[in-house]
Amino acid sequence: MVTTRSSLRIAAAFHNRHNERMPQRHNASHLLLPSSRTGDADHPLADPADRQLLDAFCQYFELAPCSPTAERSVANPVETLPAIAAAFAEIPYENLTKIIKQSEAGASDRSRRGPYEVLRDHFLWGTGGTCFSLTATLLHLVRSLGIRAEPILADRRYGADTHCAMLVWIDMVPCLLDPGYLIVHPIPLTFRQPLRLPTSFNELELRPDPVGERIELRTWFANQSTYRLTYKTAPVDAAQFLRAWDASFGWEMMSYPVLTAVRGDCQNYLQGNRLQRRARTKVIRQELAGQDLLASIVQQFQIDARVAQRALQILNARKSLLT
Repeated sequence: MVTTRSSLRIAAAFHNRHNERMPQRHNASHLLLPSSRTGDADHPLADPADRQLLDAFCQYFELAPCSPTAERSVANPVETLPAIAAAFAEIPYENLTKIIKQSEAGASDRSRRGPYEVLRDHFLWGTGGTCFSLTATLLHLVRSLGIRAEPILADRRYGADTHCAMLVWIDMVPCLLDPGYLIVHPIPLTFRQPLRLPTSFNELELRPDPVGERIELRTWFANQSTYRLTYKTAPVDAAQFLRAWDASFGWEMMSYPVLTAVRGDCQNYLQGNRLQRRARTKVIRQELAGQDLLASIVQQFQIDARVAQRALQILNARKSLLT
């Protein structure tokens, strides 16, 4: 989707426009990413060889540990972690890049977007990824801090291993982290009673089973609870994670756009042509048609129009082949 160069300077022209919609820190025209990782898709869970991607991430989001004036030697990785996770939660969940990459690469194992590609494309186009590519990217960043981190899988109503998150070890205790659901402060897996976590637009509830092997996630809005998924707390190895990731390319959601992003105190959610904007006290729903769909992706999710247009063209072409 984006041409790879040995050293990639972020395009200033795009970010002059992008800055009209995003905070000033997102002017990344000065930012240099490390050399392209040719094995990024093949080994997206490989341990980081250096902290170059972490440095680029911290510079982009203006996080103190990697600012020019920060003393890295005194930065506590555990204290830094919530700031890293909170910044990462600003990256949108979207399947547009996944649809484009699959169209270009074909095979599932060649369609994975690894940490370098996810961050590069976010800096350039405002894109993100789905839970597998995002989890692999956050794992890379957290491991670059020197913190042990491992992926876990989760089940949803429509299938097993259809979501993923991660565990981080703090003081030898495994803790849950899932920025996709705004769990950005590590939750030690020592609680045995339901735990409520407020967000800017709803409330999360974690319900552990008696032996701590599974944790049910529910969301609360307007005094109503909705089941979301069940985390399995046993870490999985790379082979298990990649099998689940590759299977996701065959899911129904690859036939329509799905995007989620938190903007201020509001969660924007798009599925197909249905846009939902949820704040703490109200929900606004809207059906979109034609150019309104493209415009909403750009305006509500701050994703470059060229990416959105390309993904919608691929989806429309697939529909034409089926009719």
